[in-house]
Amino acid sequence: MLGWGQISILFAVFFVVSVVFMMFGQGGGAIYVPMLLAFGLPLYKAAATSQVLIIAATLSAMLVFHKAKMIDWWLALIVEPPTNLGAFLGGYLSPHFPPMFSKLAFAGILLVGAYFMIKPIQERQPLSRKRHWFCLYRNIGEYEYRLNLFIIIPIMILAGFIAGMLGVGGGLFKLPALVLLGGVPMKVAVGSSSLMIGITALTGLLGHALVGHFEPKLALTLGVAVFSGAQVGARLGVRIDKKKHKKYFGYLLVFIACWMVYMSFKGG
Repeated sequence: MLGWGQISILFAVFFVVSVVFMMFGQGGGAIYVPMLLAFGLPLYKAAATSQVLIIAATLSAMLVFHKAKMIDWWLALIVEPPTNLGAFLGGYLSPHFPPMFSKLAFAGILLVGAYFMIKPIQERQPLSRKRHWFCLYRNIGEYEYRLNLFIIIPIMILAGFIAGMLGVGGGLFKLPALVLLGGVPMKVAVGSSSLMIGITALTGLLGHALVGHFEPKLALTLGVAVFSGAQVGARLGVRIDKKKHKKYFGYLLVFIACWMVYMSFKGG
């Protein structure tokens, strides 16, 4: 059991992490779990606590993103099921992949996504009036876009597979894929990503709670930190210019990719 001094340190760190990650519609689980493990929490309790924090952060951010018309509920409904299917397959087949290979593949994909995120945005041509049954046409606030389901659904299955194999949230893969391959506006992708991450975390938390991994005092205390931080991060995400938003997220991907490379060689 962690002491209040340790919990206070985690409170401050997780507040900052939630600010940074929620600017980009990310849950922060990639940081929460290693930090909790470093403070001596058992793996499964760390995972359950992390999922509580992700739910708290996404609920907080959704209050801001929904008001700013940045959440496309239909997009989430269509994209989340294939991602979860891929995550199940990735978890089930993970023993067939060496850990170092998986971590380096993770880092490589993030770096590719970061490169295209940091590149200057090329304005898309106006949508043609001809409609196709395999495309999703959406108008969200000031944004209009068309999503090719034949392209995006297989990509989401792959994103979920990689996330499930590595035991992380799929937001780091889904958001670049939606923006770069799906043509979803960055702000809509960020807002919708927060919704989808929360759904995934809730599913995982239910499983952990049934087997006794949930530690209410720690989770709820740190939940206050990430809920507050997510409010700040989401408001910053709404205000950031779309070109800067895209570029800053690219830099975040570079940081996480470098961290993953370090961890792969450190852990073998």
